[in-house]
Order: sequence, then structure tokens, then C-alpha cells
Amino acid sequence: MKEFPRTLGINFKDDFSRQNHERLTQLTRQHIYDHIIGRRDEEDYFDLNDFDYNEDKEDYFLFLGRIGEHKGVHVAIQTTEAIGAKLKIAGQGSLASMGLYTTPSHVEMVGYADVELRRKLMSKAKGQFVATMYGEPFGGVQIEAMLSGTPVISTDWACFGELNLHGVTGYRCRTFEHFTWAAKNIGRINPKNCRDWAAKNFNFDKISQMYEEFFYSITNIYGKKGWYEPNPERMQLDWLRREYPTHPNREI
Repeated sequence: MKEFPRTLGINFKDDFSRQNHERLTQLTRQHIYDHIIGRRDEEDYFDLNDFDYNEDKEDYFLFLGRIGEHKGVHVAIQTTEAIGAKLKIAGQGSLASMGLYTTPSHVEMVGYADVELRRKLMSKAKGQFVATMYGEPFGGVQIEAMLSGTPVISTDWACFGELNLHGVTGYRCRTFEHFTWAAKNIGRINPKNCRDWAAKNFNFDKISQMYEEFFYSITNIYGKKGWYEPNPERMQLDWLRREYPTHPNREI
């Protein structure tokens, strides 16, 4: 079997030079930075005790995050205005940074939300907008909302295609018409499904398996066969398994 190069610019033969050895070390460090510290492609874990699960929702939608068009705040504002709903915006920044100098009458600006205020806002919201415009690698705020039993209305690309289960934990949208329909029908989503999906798949024990596997793959690069490194002791690949919720949706 032909073995392909495992890292660009590295000769993985047994007699690779000191220069290649140093290059490999640097790439390994950069890989750790890019995927864990910098890009955060690996998933986060959450302490379930930091969030209050609540099925008794109040009559408002929530946006929580950095305020800017890149985070889709304008989508949340326009959608809720179109359907005549109330929107609370919590986070750092201001609408003025988006060229909106007057707060719309249906919008309440909450400001920065600390842990306790975040807990309250999320648990009471009937839906949360996470309409990120760029390729969001993870979007932890959607998991926080789900842990609170709050369905998510998101865009339909990047992490959301995997993490926001369409019609189960919320809705994924591609056009303004999609967003308005999702907001009008948010009551169909069962909060139990939101909580189950987030709690079972993003707790510490579950995510620790992912990081353990990731670091194991890093050690296989350094002085070993990388992609081709065998692991005769492996018994499972459960770190990739998801637990899916099964509660029926609500009738509205």
C-alpha cells in the first residue's frame, strides 16, 4: 500500500533530518493552536448546572452575543419586526456600529449579560436567534440556549448543519421568508428535545472523549506513522456517536 505524505513539507522516512524534525515540531504546535486555541474547531463542553431548563416561556425572542451584522443581529431585528414580536438583545457593542442609531420600538437593549442574567434571559425566551453570517465553527451560544430548553433559529451553514437539528431543536434558514416562518412556528419545537440534545452530547464526559482522541491523533504525528499509525487496543469509536432526542413536537 502506498503511503501518502502526512504533513506538507515533511519527509517521514526514518532518516529525516534535524531540520525536518524541527519543522514537524513547529507544525504540531501550530496545529494545536489552530484547532484548539485559535479556530476552536473542537467542540466545547458545558456545565449543565449553569443553565436553568424551563418550559414556561415568556413572549419574547432573544439575541445574545456580540452585536454586529456578522452575527446576524439585523436578521433578528427585521424578522421580529415583520411578525410583530418582541426582541431582547444582550451583548457587547451597540446598534450604532451597524448604522442603526434609533432602537426600534419592538427591541429592548439589555446590555452586557453576566452569568446570572444570561441564565434568566435564555430560560425565559421562546426562541433564540443565532443567524451568523460567516462560517461559524461551533457557536456555543446555540448549545447554551438548548440547555435552557430554548429553540434556536439559525442560518443553514457551517456548524449549524450539524448542531441545530432542523425541526427538532429549532430551525435552519436560508432566506428572510424562512426566518419569518421559523419565528412564527417556534412554538412547535419541544423544549425537552433541545435540552436532551445539548445535555447528552455536550457535557464534560462526552466532550472529554473527543479531546482525548484529538490529542491521541497529535501524538501519532510526532515520530510515528500519523494517518497510518495502528491502534490494536482500540475497542470503539464512541467519541463520534450522538444521542438524538425523541420527544414529539408540539401542536400549535
